[in-house]
Amino acid sequence: MRAALLSLAALGVACRPAPEQATGSPPLAAPSAVTRWVDSRPADDTALLEAPARVLAAPEAIVSIAPPLTARVVRVRVRPGQRVAPGEPLIDVLMPELLHAAGDLAGEEIKVAAYSKRRAQLEALRAEGLARLAELAEVDSQLATARADAQAARATLRAASVSDAQAAALLVGDGVLSLRAPIRGLVTALDATPGQVREPSAALATLVGAGEGRVEARLPSTPEGGGGFSFVAGGVAVPLELVSVSPRFEPTDGTRLAWFSAVDGGVLPIGATGRVRQQADPSWRVVPARAVLEAAVPQVRVRRGDGSALVEVRVVARSGAEAIVTGLAPGDQIAADGAEAR
Repeated sequence: MRAALLSLAALGVACRPAPEQATGSPPLAAPSAVTRWVDSRPADDTALLEAPARVLAAPEAIVSIAPPLTARVVRVRVRPGQRVAPGEPLIDVLMPELLHAAGDLAGEEIKVAAYSKRRAQLEALRAEGLARLAELAEVDSQLATARADAQAARATLRAASVSDAQAAALLVGDGVLSLRAPIRGLVTALDATPGQVREPSAALATLVGAGEGRVEARLPSTPEGGGGFSFVAGGVAVPLELVSVSPRFEPTDGTRLAWFSAVDGGVLPIGATGRVRQQADPSWRVVPARAVLEAAVPQVRVRRGDGSALVEVRVVARSGAEAIVTGLAPGDQIAADGAEAR
């Protein structure tokens, strides 16, 4: 009997529920987020310092040769790839409108000479009372009309860059005018065949000279000082200097147009495409873009022993993933995401 009672007592103890936790005890704290620390790196190998670019020709370096009036091609004197000197004939053309203007000028000048002579005679006769004032007035009217017509013909000639002497030579010759090279350069395009009739808007030839080219680039941010620029194309780098930066951001991608010229007479291949590369300043460091905290002055969180500190920086360039900043020292570890750093 005694053994049975002891067994029941032991069973009761084993089945008794555990005492509840005392009310008012603080809940267990969730583990804090672990800050990911990363090293900054030098900026000399980042694509943030490169931008697509192209070489624009100087206005005086490319010339299109077109007839000033409707013309028939008589003779082609050059070939593509040929170098020409200023004033060298390129294409001979015949322009009927130009010949008409030259003939009109010659005819009106004959009239002017005749009316001028007649006026002088009438002046002498009028002094002797042998000519009437009305006769003199009529000659003056004819003289004015002839001079006006001569000026109209001369305007057509000037529009074609033809002088009075050249117009006279056209009339006594075969009427053919040579279109000449205005610059020293290379014939890069030719679209003229003898017998063709071409309108004034049609370019017959294109010359490319050696004018100063200019590089246009789309920069991801406003260029900062501290590093030189170069144009890189085909493995060749040409040193550049910054000329100007557009005050306007491109709405499509947030870039800015910038223009550069070659340094110390460097040769830029006109029409070439490549990249503008900026040499990194030794003080520039690359960090994750999210490491930069936006404030009145940008900041990043830098590891200091067991803690951290906010360090002010200056942003040189930025993309969606990375940023180049100044104000950090080599070896500084920074919070990869400044907003979540603890």
